[in-house]
Amino acid sequence: MRLFIDTSSLFKKYVDESGSAAFERLLSKAVEIAVSPVTWIEMNAAIERCLRDNILTSEKAEWLRVEAKKDFAYFLLVVWNENLEKKAVQLIHQYALKTMDAVQLAAGILSNAEIFVTSDHQLHRAAKKVMRRVRFV
Repeated sequence: MRLFIDTSSLFKKYVDESGSAAFERLLSKAVEIAVSPVTWIEMNAAIERCLRDNILTSEKAEWLRVEAKKDFAYFLLVVWNENLEKKAVQLIHQYALKTMDAVQLAAGILSNAEIFVTSDHQLHRAAKKVMRRVRFV
């Protein structure tokens, strides 16, 4: 099964937080994982934010970067193109999404994933309106 995983959920693969166990169960069923073209950037922003907030040590942050980079080699990366931009703008107009949430949801739609996985409440609400199967973890 192909999962589309947004950054808020993917982070749970590397840092134990609420929803991590449910996320791991979903991951175990995945044959393919799709991510948006902004996921790597958002992942690094999340790591830096956790460092500043003393949630991660510098050693744990470096480990996370290395492990995530290894994993990204196996992910299906949705391409940033005109179709993605059009879909993201359409979603912003329809659901008043933030920019990156619209990019994530547009990428999820274009990935043809069987399940869209998120840990963001607003994105979850919008995704349920346009995707067949959505999981909040």
